[in-house]
Amino acid sequence: MNSRRNFIKLFGYSTGAALWSACATGTKAPVIAGEEWKQPSIPERDMDGHYALSPQMLAEANASIDQYRTADFTIRLLKPDGTPLSGSPVALDLKQHHFDWGFSGARRIDALSVKDRRVTEYVKKLFNCTTAKCYWDERWHQPIEHQEGKRITERFRAEVDWALANGLKAKGHPLVWTVRKAIPRWMDPYPYSVQIQKLENHVRDLIRTGGKGVAMWDLCNEMLWEPSLRNLPQREWPHLESVDEILSYLEPAVHWAKEENPHAIYALNDYGLVRTKAPGVTSKQQRSRYMALVEEMHRRGCAPDAIGSQCHVIGWYSNKEFTAMLDDLSMAGLPIQITEFWAKTKDCPFTGDATQIRKIHTDYIKMIYTLAFAHPRVSHLTYWGGSEWFDKEGNPTYIYTSMLDLIKAKWSTHASLTTNADGEIALKAFFGDYHLVWRDGDGNQHPASISLNKGQPNIDLIV
Repeated sequence: MNSRRNFIKLFGYSTGAALWSACATGTKAPVIAGEEWKQPSIPERDMDGHYALSPQMLAEANASIDQYRTADFTIRLLKPDGTPLSGSPVALDLKQHHFDWGFSGARRIDALSVKDRRVTEYVKKLFNCTTAKCYWDERWHQPIEHQEGKRITERFRAEVDWALANGLKAKGHPLVWTVRKAIPRWMDPYPYSVQIQKLENHVRDLIRTGGKGVAMWDLCNEMLWEPSLRNLPQREWPHLESVDEILSYLEPAVHWAKEENPHAIYALNDYGLVRTKAPGVTSKQQRSRYMALVEEMHRRGCAPDAIGSQCHVIGWYSNKEFTAMLDDLSMAGLPIQITEFWAKTKDCPFTGDATQIRKIHTDYIKMIYTLAFAHPRVSHLTYWGGSEWFDKEGNPTYIYTSMLDLIKAKWSTHASLTTNADGEIALKAFFGDYHLVWRDGDGNQHPASISLNKGQPNIDLIV
């Protein structure tokens, strides 16, 4: 209770009468330490219109997408001698957004089943990013070091290789997670000075194992809810450490990571930032703590490259809740990653027949993706899990086909133009990597690659 009292004293909030025991009433099994957020969803009343976009909201979101995700470009095609390539037909097709469309269900390249191969083809058609998992001792996935000194990294490395072989960015998850279920028990007998050294060895080894192919990392998981490494034996959820105490392990972790690979993007990652039922703590308060943490990290010269929000706690979120979270996190001045979003039909706050639920489910996922893509600070969205996207045989579901149409058709650019006398074509396009084909006077096709970046409206291409 001391951590909660200190938090209330520091930030001046009132706990009210909420009790964890009351929140847990009716559960049939003990809650695993680190999974207290898995509380039953309580459907709200008067929710019509909150879990889908109204025509006005959709129009506003589309205007924001147009403003923040596209730009006017002029591409000038030049011959090797510098003269313009005039009067030539040109086709331009978006191959990959610069926005990260993530899928957490990475396969291991050394053990692909028929289903895995089928899923792989669909994944790389829609997504451009995946998460390779590397838990120190989280049992649901292959733990890295359940037994001291016996580090098992083959699965992590195989997931990274699967990503790279299929043209996907690889994100490692996570480097640091000071929750009981993720810290090996063999660490317990060691004094803190040795524990922090072993954490450093773990972090550095993971980055070396992943190599330069891992472009992004969840640097730290759930620091707003969990104890520091040295306070783990006193854990009492929600365990709200001071900013200084969080940085006792997070600040050196930033330096370890950047010394090993200064080119990767390192993000913080936490949950309960949209909605929570934790006793005496609100999501708004946790967002304030997040901003205070990042501000101090900036002051100390150890700021992250991005901040992440998990979006799977306590059912579905209303459009107002979700956008309030994004707006508050924007105050950090950093890119925002939606790191772990899911939408389970079991959490649907509405009732209806199968056809109705499918539409509600689809509209809700499209709402979250649209609001995220429309927000200028969001750079990344990962869907956590694959059961909503693929069936048991690995075939695409209605969610996949709907999102393929949204991302690859509506939010995409495909143009057929002809260069003017100056060898130029002009168009409005989404930021991304493009395949370009121009035809000469004999009708022969010539391919090229080009990247259309924010802030670079004029491009010369030697063909």
